[in-house]
Amino acid sequence: MDAERARALSKSLGPLPEPLLASAMTRPAPAPPPAPSPAVPVPPDLERMRRAGAGDPEAQAWLMTHVISRVRRIARTFLRSAADADDAAQLALLAILESASSYRGESAVEAWARRVAVRTILRYARQQRREGAPVAPESAIDDELAQAPHQPPFEALPRETRAYLDELPEAQRNAILLHHALDYSIEEIAGMTEVSPDTVKSRLRLGIGALRKQVRQDLAVGRKRAS
Repeated sequence: MDAERARALSKSLGPLPEPLLASAMTRPAPAPPPAPSPAVPVPPDLERMRRAGAGDPEAQAWLMTHVISRVRRIARTFLRSAADADDAAQLALLAILESASSYRGESAVEAWARRVAVRTILRYARQQRREGAPVAPESAIDDELAQAPHQPPFEALPRETRAYLDELPEAQRNAILLHHALDYSIEEIAGMTEVSPDTVKSRLRLGIGALRKQVRQDLAVGRKRAS
């Protein structure tokens, strides 16, 4: 504060104590406001998903290209007829498109889409079973299990794989198919089916134990797979 401004201030306020006047004259100027933070760039996949959720045809085509083969494989594993598998896949793809705007980038797009697809397809398969419709054919299950990196302990069975799986509770059956046929991790299955990893482990343990018991019983009576 220069001398002229100090005199004007003293005249308007009257005499000030010397310490206070000195403090007013030496007080530093206020700091300037902080500069605005630079805009954080949006990850490309997150931006594409936002556009897909908003109905952008190019972004929707990109999303479908990334997920369609996996969605169809999941549907073929859980549904018997090709028509039902196609219907389930279409419903799952539609659910993925409708949910695209909810994607937050916390996982890869493919992993996020698989969770949506599995939930949709399992609901469809559950409805089909309630209505008495056939589920996936034995050959489809056998093919998936044969190609899976995690081989379950029932490669050579007296009966078709489907016959054993159909005797399991639905939750155990689904966990085995997701883990052994479709090669999902425990954590992925937990996210897809909305249960804890420990619950998934329990379902797998109980399901495999029940399958082994069924196989031992068939072997004990000399049962053979029909040719």
